[in-house]
Amino acid sequence: MSAIRLNTTLDGGAPLTPLYAAPIDHPGAWKVADFKTPADYTIELDAVHLRDIERAIQQIKAAGLGLADLRREHFEVRSLRPVIREIRRQIEDGRGFVVLRRLPVEDYSKDEIGMIFWGIGTYLGRGLSQSVLGDRLGHVKDFSRQDPLARAYRNKQELSPHTDSCDLVGLACLRNAKSGGVSRLTSALTVHNVMLEECPEALERLYRGYVFHRRGEEKPGDLPYTPYRVPVYSNTDGKVSARYVRTYVEAGEAAAGRPMGGPELAVLDRFEEVTKRPELMLEFTLQPGEIYFINNYTILHARTAFDDGDAEEDRRRHLLRLWLEVPQMRPVHAHIRSGGIEAVPGRTPSYDWTRLTNNRN
Repeated sequence: MSAIRLNTTLDGGAPLTPLYAAPIDHPGAWKVADFKTPADYTIELDAVHLRDIERAIQQIKAAGLGLADLRREHFEVRSLRPVIREIRRQIEDGRGFVVLRRLPVEDYSKDEIGMIFWGIGTYLGRGLSQSVLGDRLGHVKDFSRQDPLARAYRNKQELSPHTDSCDLVGLACLRNAKSGGVSRLTSALTVHNVMLEECPEALERLYRGYVFHRRGEEKPGDLPYTPYRVPVYSNTDGKVSARYVRTYVEAGEAAAGRPMGGPELAVLDRFEEVTKRPELMLEFTLQPGEIYFINNYTILHARTAFDDGDAEEDRRRHLLRLWLEVPQMRPVHAHIRSGGIEAVPGRTPSYDWTRLTNNRN
């Protein structure tokens, strides 16, 4: 490993982590060409897995347990243990993501699929609240008809590559949209390598970090933005990790009184241009019954916009989401680790980003 220390500090005097100044050689630094077929990143559930999952759900229902009561000991599926071990291995030490297929969603109710997804999640980490609603099992669907300012996972717009506020992200597909909704994954480690080679000055700026907006979901009494800079890239104990949401960066810097100008925006533009290169961005559409799990520090995830057309509520695109805290998964900088979003009674996960991000210098 080669590292240099930057001559700057985070707000408040906390030292920055050193720039990792050598190409990252790790299975998590992949390109699309590294996968010949989807089988290279997919785990197939077999008949034994599905039989044991069904048995576990029947036992959970017989015990009268709901999602709020469900613990690991209630979802005892011995045949899944090798699957869980492989998911952990890939998430922590491998490519950083896994697609799991396929649960027969047509054989279960929405609540039962939620319990299966949650049950698998209990073997990987602790479920976190994903918004001020306190939703530990998130519903990724278009709520914009009722709430035009609904947060990104609750509307139908395109999402650019980003990370979430947790260690591990899971998505389970119940239904697809009429069109769109393609999942996109990019290795943040490969992007780091490309930027180190092509534009090291921009990479150094990303290590310095930015103030992040808290999207209207801060705790009572807290500032609407972080009182410190959050590094987009950081190096902790030789492990490079990423934390990035462009709207949060632009809105946070504006709220802190320093709207981003052309040179600063150019750094983000270059970063996003690299993340979206076809040779780096893996695209696939989760089918009903398919699940993916991703390492939130090494994988940037995105999606295309989607359209449900005139479909009735029970026929619109619907994914379930888990944010998991996984102790000891990866050493990370204190300013990028997040324990989810605390529930705040009376608030909804909505925010008018245009009010903050349209006022650029």
